[in-house]
Amino acid sequence: MEDIYIIISKYLLGTASPQEEMEIMEWRNADAGHEQEFQELCESWQIAHAGIHPVIPDKERVWGKIMSNLNLVKPVKMYTRRLLYRAVGIAAMLALVLGFSLSLLVSEEEEVGLVSFTAPVGQKAEVSLPDGTKVWLNSGSTLTYSTDYAKDCRSVKLNGQAFFDVVQDSKRQFDVLVGDVKVLVHGTAFDVNGYGDHSELEVVLLRGHVTVVSALTDKLLADMKPNQKVIIPLHEMEKCKLEACDAEVESVWRLGKLKIENENLQEIVQKMERWYGIKIQLHDVPENKRYWMTIKTESLREMLEIINRVTPITYTINGEEVSITGRK
Repeated sequence: MEDIYIIISKYLLGTASPQEEMEIMEWRNADAGHEQEFQELCESWQIAHAGIHPVIPDKERVWGKIMSNLNLVKPVKMYTRRLLYRAVGIAAMLALVLGFSLSLLVSEEEEVGLVSFTAPVGQKAEVSLPDGTKVWLNSGSTLTYSTDYAKDCRSVKLNGQAFFDVVQDSKRQFDVLVGDVKVLVHGTAFDVNGYGDHSELEVVLLRGHVTVVSALTDKLLADMKPNQKVIIPLHEMEKCKLEACDAEVESVWRLGKLKIENENLQEIVQKMERWYGIKIQLHDVPENKRYWMTIKTESLREMLEIINRVTPITYTINGEEVSITGRK
């Protein structure tokens, strides 16, 4: 049986199958303590769904930030500390079921803490920031911001790839820090691709206006208009290149499509490893052949067969390990 608490989370979200609902009923009937715990979990979910937060000194505002990210509303009455802490657990458990992980880092000495969202490898996640800004996180990406987000400015830190649809606010600038690069915006939609193991960082602008600067020197790297892409070599930022692009196509990953444009098999494999949450070994494959394709929600085996039709290969799949060998 799948972990009962995961199944209960699905039940609370309204996504449990009839079979899973039957498993919950059997679990409740098996022990009186199970029934009591189930009722407490349901009550805790109602608390979390209503945005109720515990009255804990120096933590109230932090909890409010968590609830904001889960699209919850203001509190309406008080509950016991035990149930409130259980509500925190329910919120975290539901976050995992929805496809991302949530962690809260709070300093006991400082009022300001950090909220961090991570999309697991092989999955994607959608996050709503406290100001209503929407963020789509690609596989293995992490978004972090402080609990005083939007107090004076709106600053986030990204490791990986994300698409941002930023709420307009002329008084509070929105900025994204990716390594040593910062993207400055007010209200716009754009994509940032800055995985830590990449030698280049890319910013694609769908609409609005953004400027890209060095976080070390504040030197302007690009002043972007819609349907432009800037490619920044991380070790030689002054050699960045601004070019025209189709911004919708560049960010199709958030719609469940894998875009490959003028890439060799090694580069494709890097994308596939994140996309499917696997490890791939290449043997005797062509290094200079380039590929162009946009693929929607194919399985791993279907993806390998597509490659096989273009470049003859043999492959083996062993759990999360894949081996690809070129055929002459």
